[in-house]
Amino acid sequence: MTMSDNIPFVVSLEEKHATELEIVGGKGANLAILFQRNFNVPDAFIITTNAFQHVLNNEQTKNVLLLIDEVDVDNIKELEDISNKIKQTICNINLPNDIINLIIEHYNKLCEKNSNMNIHVAVRSSATAEDLPDNSFAGQQDTYLHVIKENLIDKIKECWASLFTARAISYRKKSNIDHKIVKLAVVVQEMISSEVSGVAFTANPITGLRNEVVIDSTYGLGEALVSGLVTPDHYEILFDKYENVEIRVKNIGEKSIHIIGKSDGGTETLVTIDNNKKIEALSDQYIIQLAKLAKQVEKSYNYQPQDLEWSFTKGKLYILQARPITTLFPIPKYAHGQSGLRCMISFGTIQGFLEPMTPLGQSLIRTLLGTLLRMIGINRNSSVEGDISSNPLRHNIFKSASNRLWIDITGILTSAAVHFFGLSMIDTGMGTIINYLVRSKLFPIKSIFSSLTTYLFLLFFISSTLLKSIRNFIFPRYGIKLFMNQIEKYHQFIDKGFEDENNQNFTNCVNHFQNIISVLPPTLAKYAFPPLLPAIISLRILGKLAKNSIDALALTRAVESNPTTEMNLMLWKLTILIKNNETTLKLFENETINNLVDIYKRKSFDKDIQLKIDEFFDNYGCRGIGEIDIGRKRWSDQPEIVLEQIRNYLKISNPDKAIDKIHDQSRQSAYEALSRIENDLRWPFIQRPLVNFLFNRLKILFSIRECPKFYGLIQTFGKCRKELLSKANLAVNENLISNVDDIFFLYINELKSLAYDTDHKQYDKIDYWKNLILQRRLEYTKQMSCKRIPLILLSNGTTYYDATTISDETNQQIELIEGEYIGSPVSPGVYEGKVRIVDDPMNSKLEPGEILVCTATDPAWTSLFPIVGALVLEMGGMLQHGAIVSREYGLPAVVGVANAKNIFHNGQ
Repeated sequence: MTMSDNIPFVVSLEEKHATELEIVGGKGANLAILFQRNFNVPDAFIITTNAFQHVLNNEQTKNVLLLIDEVDVDNIKELEDISNKIKQTICNINLPNDIINLIIEHYNKLCEKNSNMNIHVAVRSSATAEDLPDNSFAGQQDTYLHVIKENLIDKIKECWASLFTARAISYRKKSNIDHKIVKLAVVVQEMISSEVSGVAFTANPITGLRNEVVIDSTYGLGEALVSGLVTPDHYEILFDKYENVEIRVKNIGEKSIHIIGKSDGGTETLVTIDNNKKIEALSDQYIIQLAKLAKQVEKSYNYQPQDLEWSFTKGKLYILQARPITTLFPIPKYAHGQSGLRCMISFGTIQGFLEPMTPLGQSLIRTLLGTLLRMIGINRNSSVEGDISSNPLRHNIFKSASNRLWIDITGILTSAAVHFFGLSMIDTGMGTIINYLVRSKLFPIKSIFSSLTTYLFLLFFISSTLLKSIRNFIFPRYGIKLFMNQIEKYHQFIDKGFEDENNQNFTNCVNHFQNIISVLPPTLAKYAFPPLLPAIISLRILGKLAKNSIDALALTRAVESNPTTEMNLMLWKLTILIKNNETTLKLFENETINNLVDIYKRKSFDKDIQLKIDEFFDNYGCRGIGEIDIGRKRWSDQPEIVLEQIRNYLKISNPDKAIDKIHDQSRQSAYEALSRIENDLRWPFIQRPLVNFLFNRLKILFSIRECPKFYGLIQTFGKCRKELLSKANLAVNENLISNVDDIFFLYINELKSLAYDTDHKQYDKIDYWKNLILQRRLEYTKQMSCKRIPLILLSNGTTYYDATTISDETNQQIELIEGEYIGSPVSPGVYEGKVRIVDDPMNSKLEPGEILVCTATDPAWTSLFPIVGALVLEMGGMLQHGAIVSREYGLPAVVGVANAKNIFHNGQ
């Protein structure tokens, strides 16, 4: 029998093949890397995946593995039966003599090195899909300790069989990992008779803190600890920037039992004597030594945090295993010139959109917001070239991690302006955490003179805006008119640049796209901020004047129309038209959504209805789920979303729930709230005129709050997206990219290069562009499965997912009784109904009157609001989209309810 492709069946740790993942699996490769880097690793050899492949090629094995393709992983009995059949088949296979001889030969070499011809070994599985930077599902395959020569071959076969436990089969099927591509190697490692053993994390797996090592230790073998059979000693060791070490936390566990090896093989469990239960298993000297060793291992892996298993005997520390910690949220990189602790807030949380963004989407937002900040004197040392760059070292404020944008607010936290900075209106949890960070003095405030130029720039901008705001206070409709006129001119500029004579090649298109980006921020700064500021000030003052602040909030229901309201009313009128057309109504009731899309695209609806649907898409087809990312599809790309929304509206049978009626009722409730405020005034003769004046300004000016985003950003994105995709066909035709939407996986500077290569037919770049885009697509797809996103990240790794553990100013935490949950009321009312948890508005399965529970919402969710009874969000604040729309619709709403989707369940 020969080795296939010169890959041996067995390798030692020092051999070159021992670090190759596909040959020795994740665990084996990590051990060999540590061994070859001269860390103290017990010697071992590895039975390679080539030997395992020989087992799989056995006819009996081939046949039994076919059962996996048909198994229902949710049927536990069926899954267990198939698992047992596969394992039994593998364990009964007769291995060829040459494989057995190779294994025994390597075992004998270990014995010779130890001057003991029957040493005990550990037999550990090493799969090609475990212990990797992106996958860590260790523990799904078996490990056998204190194995002796007589049963070594049997234990190796049992290790191979453990790849097909019920748990492992289920995990792989649910993770879409084909069992045919996962291979298994087996590590046979010299057994250390541990006096003490345990695990060490080179970063705190709970808080995310990167400069902290967490160690758990117990007597004997680590099996008792990893199996959860003992309460170990627990240490948290802090490293400062000078590498000084401090044991910050020390908890001595009971260690009630310990496991040791038996002289004739196998292990036994012993009860720990009472005196030893109270004594540290490992002295502080060795704990610090181990922490330093753990950090050395991490450094050897390019500072990627590691999860280690270790052993201590006869005054020596050994590393038994190393694997990446995959549960830590990645930290955005420092930009050039940055140092010290930095604080970053989630852009996605502010937008109510937590899914990953495409590279072009990130680059576009970074450039728009970066330009806006430079206009007002902030981040002046940055440039547009840095914003559009794919190099993270050039991203000073708008950084990227996990394919999401993070806003570095360190400059605000260290300035005197921090006392005027609040995020509670946007997200209550975020605001609570920021207040805590300010109180904790983690970010010392710098002298005002250190940022004097910034303050002067800011003062100039604020002064100019204030003067215009005063004018808008006096003449509110003038400010609105000025903004809309300027937006019209801005869109004429967009359209002219995309006309054929100005847009003849890909480079022309991308250049105009970049020109648009440079024009939009000053347009919004000069014409959107001045009318919006008086509206916000009016609301704040009304909140102070009102006896009940909820009444002040209710006044926003009288706000004149805005793009979202107009969109809903237009969709409702279209729904009424369909209701009154028997033929079309039957189509919506009986046809599948795909058939309805086909009818729409063929323009086969009745003429009046087709016209109105086309009109809706002309006005609002630029909207979509996650619309803040230009790389996401729009409603015009996915008309099924809008047609499904019309179906939702058709479910509304209660006339009081009609959209126009809801708006009328909502507006009426605002005037009722105004009456209550006026009746409760302390000095009505003086205060009533002021309340009416402010209410009038709020009613007119607050309608602009969504206009900058819709007319400025979303309509712009829709037009640019359409033109860029059209020109991307040129790159597809030149075979530089595979699909037109590949362009969204490039940063703006890269898009410019692709356009140049396309227009100049640079065919030598084909492989470069295709490989780059493939890598970006794979990373984007991987990040789509990341559902839990922190609100705030610190550069030391600390992650804040919610504010439930944050104490208030008096260091008190609110105590709740069973059934009580904390949240922030953003729209008044009381409602009782059934819960509906929704992750995707397109597949909501919402029924009229249900309580919508979700993480957050953006404008694409708005059409669900008319059919729900109330709203509960895990994130958000007073000015978050869901809160604003809830108030307009008169829906009771609570935001900032941490883990709401786990607390509640459908139908509750």
